[in-house]
Amino acid sequence: MEKINLKDYAENFEDAYNDIQETFPKEVLPQAIICKFSSNEYIVRFDEDIQYLFFLLDGRAKIYIVHENGKRALIQFLKKDDFIGDLSLIEVEKNLKDVVAINECTCLAIPLASSREHLLNDKLFLYNLSRYLGDKLLKRTDHYTAMQDYEFKNRLARYILQIENDGFFQEKHTETAEYVGVSYRHLLYTLNQFHEEGLLEKRGRKYFIINKEKLERLSSKRD
Repeated sequence: MEKINLKDYAENFEDAYNDIQETFPKEVLPQAIICKFSSNEYIVRFDEDIQYLFFLLDGRAKIYIVHENGKRALIQFLKKDDFIGDLSLIEVEKNLKDVVAINECTCLAIPLASSREHLLNDKLFLYNLSRYLGDKLLKRTDHYTAMQDYEFKNRLARYILQIENDGFFQEKHTETAEYVGVSYRHLLYTLNQFHEEGLLEKRGRKYFIINKEKLERLSSKRD
């Protein structure tokens, strides 16, 4: 993780800094920093105390829930303007989750210990946070609804577009099969179909997207 002074960041990214000022109460910004995470780097670990409320300024990440037996399950993707640590801020989450960067991520990091009171007493911030939490709930509901309403090939196309990094899809097949709700064998069969149809090209252990437009059309269909 690379840490950058917020003032230095503001000089180079004025528009992003203006958005930060509109999103957060001014009292918390003097303690805030910018953190940069590399691809596959942990932003939050389930077995470590969370020190910051993160706000994703750029990049994409994924959230895993870690079960008592040590197995992990992918439950959500994060993108620009998503929070990390929002449930810890309002003290409703006892068991943290793993949050891992998909590609290079830039986050605003606000120390929870010194900023919680200011954040929870700012009406505009709380209003926006409430809307965000409601939207997050709807997204997770939509995912599980799509598991029933969409054919597997459509769900897989959507998943690949969410998880790809620089045009490559390289996630573990076991993890992918669990998230999209199919057997390992069915996943391999469908990936091979995508290859034969000219959507993907196998390069070593990775798949490269060679027809993103067709993949996007497939991801939006229900049959």
